[in-house]
Amino acid sequence: MRLPPLNALRAFEVAARHGGFAAAAQELHVTPAAVSYQIKTLEQDLGLELFHRLPRGIRLTSAGQELLPDIAKGLANFARGVGGLRGGQLAGQLTINVAPSLATLWLVPRLSGFIQAFPDIRLRVLASGVAPDLNEGLVDLRIAYGIGRYPGLRSTLIMHDMIFPVCAPSLLNHQPLRHVSDLRHHTLLHDIDVDEGEPTMTWARWLRDVGLGGTVNKNNVEFGDSVLLTEAAVRGQGVALGRQSLVQDHLNSGRLVRPLKEFKQSDYSYYSVTTDAGAEKPRVRVFLNWLHDQAALDAPGVMS
Repeated sequence: MRLPPLNALRAFEVAARHGGFAAAAQELHVTPAAVSYQIKTLEQDLGLELFHRLPRGIRLTSAGQELLPDIAKGLANFARGVGGLRGGQLAGQLTINVAPSLATLWLVPRLSGFIQAFPDIRLRVLASGVAPDLNEGLVDLRIAYGIGRYPGLRSTLIMHDMIFPVCAPSLLNHQPLRHVSDLRHHTLLHDIDVDEGEPTMTWARWLRDVGLGGTVNKNNVEFGDSVLLTEAAVRGQGVALGRQSLVQDHLNSGRLVRPLKEFKQSDYSYYSVTTDAGAEKPRVRVFLNWLHDQAALDAPGVMS
């Protein structure tokens, strides 16, 4: 069995996970040109183009999307085997902290793949919006939503997010929503549990940015939880501003639709946060690799 060079496969996996050659180069401790060369080598070996080279970043081709899960799984198996030889034990408990919205709408629906790949890891998921003190050692890893500044801790970008209106397809049977101006005729669903540093998630800011500032809607419903907001949208109770990470599965299934092309990049992004000691644990490393692979698979070119 003839395999492509392992370095090229690793460069492909890291570049796909980060959504760019420069970020991949930082993780691999090489130059972006070296990463690009490794990718070119792999593409020539396979006779396939794996990335679309864009003015701002890269995006997986259909061939790249098909290849990534198997490569990521294979590298994880390599890491698992080598970790055992080096005395790094995967077996044991891995405790992560994550906001309830991301846990419910993104993480849990994807966990079966991780559980099957790493049966020796006892995963404990704590869904809470309160950030734990990682230095106490009770939580190994936190998935944080913010700007990535966590003094004294090691943080890594998992994925960016996009904000756009979503609604149930049945809602459009009663009232068209073809242009942003049509929003004034719909009930708007508001998430009132939004941090002050995240104005993009408010309808007032979003409408202002698309040129509809001052729009007054007769009907407005407020929710103090993103899961409740999303469920209300699924049930056709109005139009919500959806974070792509939280609504993508509903878009894929057709329970929600994206009626307008307008979108904004979120003010916040998702980061993994752990201590320096935690980052060296084999269980944490394989979970982080899996997280990045899931983000890259969900929305190549949008989520990093």
